Amino acid sequence: MSVNPYPFLPRDKGQEPMQNYATHASIKATYASENGTASSVITMTPDTTALEIAAVGGTAVMRWVRTGDTQGSVVSAAGGNFAHVVNSASVRKFAVPIEVAYNAPSSMVGANIINGLYRRVAVKTVGAASVLLTEY
Repeated sequence: MSVNPYPFLPRDKGQEPMQNYATHASIKATYASENGTASSVITMTPDTTALEIAAVGGTAVMRWVRTGDTQGSVVSAAGGNFAHVVNSASVRKFAVPIEVAYNAPSSMVGANIINGLYRRVAVKTVGAASVLLTEY
């Protein structure tokens, strides 16, 4: 059985997914780092299954942070550990990937936890810029 906790894309009248439109789900949380250069590690809500990351005024990088990772930060310099790049003046969408197989003892936990998705993400701008993150 496959896991699919992700929000639906809006659909047009022909029931085709509308790829370039906003995620069709309620916002769980938002995060903004304005004119910063330091890495920030964000713990997502227990219900977060998708993210949108916007880079304003410069490029941003991100990586998924494992539960046991005590360092957590993302590095954009040569030899860095980033997983994804968000170009300046653009928005990228991400489905939070599965980190571990998890069998929740009850249904009293959120979709993120019950499906074993990553719980943390690190974001950083390359130079002085802003990064905006929305959790769905």
